Amino acid sequence: SWVFGEFGNNFVYTMQRLAESHPRLTVVNDQLGRPTWTRTLAEFMLYLIDNQANYGIYHLSNDDVATWFDFAREILKNHAVTVSSVTSAEFPQKAYRPKKSVMSLDKAKATGFEIPTWRNALSMFLESIK
Repeated sequence: SWVFGEFGNNFVYTMQRLAESHPRLTVVNDQLGRPTWTRTLAEFMLYLIDNQANYGIYHLSNDDVATWFDFAREILKNHAVTVSSVTSAEFPQKAYRPKKSVMSLDKAKATGFEIPTWRNALSMFLESIK
């Protein structure tokens, strides 16, 4: 869930773009998920193949849980912008968003693959796009 990477539009790029033109941003703080770097997904798929893992469905995201607000604050921690939290009710959206979209990583972890936390993955991603 909450996938980000070098290509395409994603939350990381959106927050960075908005921070360039807005001194204050509001982000929902009552929806939980796991930010996921596309590189982690690719590395996991290669790991499964290289280690001849059992066939089946695996859920994979970066480890640890965040709200969109947590994610935004981490993305923008080195930017001159204030990030404030709001509830989903205060930030109406066209589509319904679940309060909790956190998948279990137990099966993926059981393969021996070391899953980076979303904060570590985000830090490596931000460094890679400088």
